[in-house]
Amino acid sequence: MKGYSEFIQFIIEKTKLNKPLLIEKDILLHSLLYKLSHNEQFRKGYLFKGGSCLVKCYFGYYRFSVDLDFTYLRQERWEGLSKSEKRRELVSEAEWLAQLIENASRDLGLEFVSDVRNKRFVEFGSGSRLVTFKLYRWGELLKVQVNLVETLLYEPQMCEVRTLTNGVSVTDEERAYFREYLEEYREFEMLAYDLREILCEKVRAILTRRDQKLRDFYDLYMLEKARLKVEDYAEEIARKLKPVLRYKRYREALERNRKRVDVSLESMADSYELFLFVKQPDREKFRDFLARTSRKLREIMERIRA
Repeated sequence: MKGYSEFIQFIIEKTKLNKPLLIEKDILLHSLLYKLSHNEQFRKGYLFKGGSCLVKCYFGYYRFSVDLDFTYLRQERWEGLSKSEKRRELVSEAEWLAQLIENASRDLGLEFVSDVRNKRFVEFGSGSRLVTFKLYRWGELLKVQVNLVETLLYEPQMCEVRTLTNGVSVTDEERAYFREYLEEYREFEMLAYDLREILCEKVRAILTRRDQKLRDFYDLYMLEKARLKVEDYAEEIARKLKPVLRYKRYREALERNRKRVDVSLESMADSYELFLFVKQPDREKFRDFLARTSRKLREIMERIRA
């Protein structure tokens, strides 16, 4: 099993980020992502998205992300299928993904078994439209979540996927010494979500989640700094939201949030969420952003009702 302690210490020294557990997760997730991207079928058929995409492709490491999220690109594949045919096709695609992930994770020291019936490693949701692959290292969970069925609104972007060492000076001697790690922990290109698509799905996740996560609002805060405001995408958010409301747990979560969505800094700022932050947002500006966003979320929820 590959050991990472020396390479982790190297990154700590280079970046001055003394968060070894999060750095190890980032190395593992990035190396896994690199391996997956070198499969042609995956590279052409899946879009990188979510918080990890924001960090690695767009805004840099303002926070750590501890999972990987993707969406299947070829949505026309599911058109015209009966319910049972669609279910079989979705499970078949999940089985292919599970085998790919098992092969990619083997030499990373990650525990994963490509048996889609084993809920310790593979979990289906939303009528097999969503599949979560659960990988383990020393008891720590790393998740790869894939939306096989999704409403895609924007054209995907070819993005450079970056690491913590991006822009950091690495000598030839260091590069040679850590060659085994840097072969995978390196920059490469991958198809990814447009920022607007990420924003719409972030809001959907917030509106259909029982407990809010501070990291999601930090992501929206960064998107607003990039001039992408929640209120400008109300119609697109509604289009993303409506298909998932066929599922009871999402409807119930939306109703709970409609009655009372608590996005105050105090309610969400638990120690783990704060630990993920690399750069702290200006506290007063962030508090003002949360208050404004809370109002906009309520308006969007009322629009969905109408």
